[in-house]
Amino acid sequence: MSSSDASEGAVRLTFLEAASIIAGYGIGGGILALPWFVSLNGILPSIIVLVAAYALSLALHLMIAELTAADGGRLQIIELFRKHLFKGKIGAGLTWFFFVVLGVVFLANLAAYVSGGGEVLATVGLPAPWGAIAFYVAAAAVAIFGLKVLGIAEKWSVIAMAVLFAGLVAFSAVKLASTGPAVPVQTPSPDATRILALYGMAMFCFAAFFSIPQAVKGLMDRPKLIGKVVAAGLGINFGIMLVVTTLSLLLSSEPTAIATVGWSKALGPIAEIIGAAFVILAMLTSFWSISMALSDIVRERLGLGRFPAWILATLPPLALSLAGLGGFMDFMRTAGGGIAVIVAVLLVPTYRRSRKGREVAVVLGNRLASPAWDWVVAIAYVAMAVGSMVSVG
Repeated sequence: MSSSDASEGAVRLTFLEAASIIAGYGIGGGILALPWFVSLNGILPSIIVLVAAYALSLALHLMIAELTAADGGRLQIIELFRKHLFKGKIGAGLTWFFFVVLGVVFLANLAAYVSGGGEVLATVGLPAPWGAIAFYVAAAAVAIFGLKVLGIAEKWSVIAMAVLFAGLVAFSAVKLASTGPAVPVQTPSPDATRILALYGMAMFCFAAFFSIPQAVKGLMDRPKLIGKVVAAGLGINFGIMLVVTTLSLLLSSEPTAIATVGWSKALGPIAEIIGAAFVILAMLTSFWSISMALSDIVRERLGLGRFPAWILATLPPLALSLAGLGGFMDFMRTAGGGIAVIVAVLLVPTYRRSRKGREVAVVLGNRLASPAWDWVVAIAYVAMAVGSMVSVG
């Protein structure tokens, strides 16, 4: 381990920095895509689905926090798989196989943000491919500087997003007071396929799995804060999700794949610039957290330095986006399905094996560490995988 690696391992994060890393992972593509799925299902069914998704996601993220904290916050998730699950003669081969699978899923996720960022910048006058390239330069820059810089960047970005978001809400309130909703609130008939697709995207909105080790690492001297930080990080996502969905559906004449595009366009040119800035920051925070997690995984698995790992974690998404292999929504749903399969198949048994021989659950408490929760979480993520693959429209 290099001296820089050693010093990074001792990084101490504040509550807000750690929560912002988790929130930053989730604030982005999923939240901005969610209103389109809500528009297919109606308000009441959607609220029920979103509350269920938060609760189920929180259970899994607390499991990951427990798993990570029990190992001292030293290992990323793929190495936790190796330690607890991939044992015996085929263990090394399975570790490498899932390292590749995980890498592909991460790259699809990051490519979604590059594509989405390029699409948003195109709406304010920066044509392809320069919008995607400009977004990539801003997005890839943070991961190379390490965990503390990530925490600070996420914290100030979340604050800036809150200010921009308040501006959009203020413009929206004025618009609603003067003209009312753009279209009547729709109440589609319940449909199992559309509800399942909404559930899949809602679970993806809360999917901040790979930011948990970063947050836990910075809180290991204060383990009692870990559970509260996880709940707060996901809670920030939940609050923004509700407001974005509600206002975009009330103000957009037709829901758009990136919610704030149609929403801010309805409010006028100043709001359109504010909306573009908000969505760019939302995608940047997600890209920063995900690329940092992938960079750490690559460093641990391949034994590379920070710079080569950063190149491998950030350059392929730009290539995928520029190659035209998919758009924002395509990459989002691909990443969501892939993450769900990995979680359902691997994380739950890894967590259960890590619990053997340990009487006290540091983060969850023994009641929530019961094996019954394993089945609930596994079924929840299998359903997420199915919801990410069903066809809707």
